[in-house]
Amino acid sequence: MRPRITVVAPSRIKPLEIPEFTTIWQFKDIDISHFLDLARGQCRADKVVEALSNGVKSPTVYVLDCDGYYPGLNFVFGLAVPVLKTAVVFTARLVGPRFEERLVKEITHEAGHLYGLAHCANPSCVMYFSNSLLDTDRKSPYFCPKCRENLARIL
Repeated sequence: MRPRITVVAPSRIKPLEIPEFTTIWQFKDIDISHFLDLARGQCRADKVVEALSNGVKSPTVYVLDCDGYYPGLNFVFGLAVPVLKTAVVFTARLVGPRFEERLVKEITHEAGHLYGLAHCANPSCVMYFSNSLLDTDRKSPYFCPKCRENLARIL
């Protein structure tokens, strides 16, 4: 049995197959204005997750149409806080002809964190940390055997 996640995405995004998870899609256009750091033109990821986690009872990944950052980093593609069962994926840097593929990988990556997986050293594993779109494009949308084994132990 595959682990289950809920993805809350803007209405413009069509439901995508998230290969490692049973996925429930919900559509909601979230007003990002109160998350936006006007000086940076980005949303602060940890504040977004904290605000969106209110009432979340099962692993949930929010997809937001903005750019995200975390203190000390120029940007992040996403952020997960397992204790809150909430993650966010930012779409601003995923643009281009591979948008859907990139979105699937980032949702899977953050959902993996929600289930307790750490970053992986295998550059083809979806749990590999992406410093750039090139990293995201190189990795697969799947867990490597080691991460799949770790997830099975966690579940």
